[in-house]
Amino acid sequence: MLQWIRAFFASPPVCPVNEQEREWIDDRFAWLIEEFGMERLRQGITVLPTTQFFPGHYRATEDEIHHLLVIVAQHMDVDPDCLWLSYYGDGNQARNSLARDNWQSTKGLYSEVEESGFYRIQLNVDGLNDPLGVVATLAHEIGHVRLLGEDRVSREEHDHEPLTDLLTVFLGLGICTANSVIQEGNWNNGAASGWSMSRCGYLSMNMYGYALGLYALARREWKPAWLKYLRPDVRHACRNTIRLKLAEKAL
Repeated sequence: MLQWIRAFFASPPVCPVNEQEREWIDDRFAWLIEEFGMERLRQGITVLPTTQFFPGHYRATEDEIHHLLVIVAQHMDVDPDCLWLSYYGDGNQARNSLARDNWQSTKGLYSEVEESGFYRIQLNVDGLNDPLGVVATLAHEIGHVRLLGEDRVSREEHDHEPLTDLLTVFLGLGICTANSVIQEGNWNNGAASGWSMSRCGYLSMNMYGYALGLYALARREWKPAWLKYLRPDVRHACRNTIRLKLAEKAL
């Protein structure tokens, strides 16, 4: 049994993504380095889902949510004063926004306020009770400011949404966004109860793990301490990526 366990952990690393996903992440991560610089990548702070970075108490008040907006914006090098925060729900359609597929199914929306230099960030009221989900949504929408608002990409580019998720990794928010890919919860309407699961974002857990592996290696973090904060499936993919890239480099 002991020999089997040793053989399992000594097995060669397997790439967690398919060839098409690997090529896209490699190319776009290199593009982000060209756009924002290797210095920004290596000197940036890796944001952890802990009280070191976020408040210990959260009741989904407007002040608390705005405070999260300020924290995320500052870590993504965006002036919080240029962001207008508002909310929408099933009976309140957000207009003139960068809606994905169907606005009612989104967690957040981004739009530019013409001729004013402001950007509107809107959050779906249905997701406000999950603080990590709010942080992940804010990171994605503020990522649009860095890419669309700063004219680095256009809305017509077919991959601008997954690229925005990849940017959250590059700018140090990848642990928060990766941990929010799958959201689980219990529901109870009085007459019945149950369990629900939903998927958020544009990158799979394995894609996040691969991207975080590139992030770690670019920062020369062969055994990053932040791995323990990742959900297990993403952590496994990240470790495999680091092992794989180091093995390829040794050849």
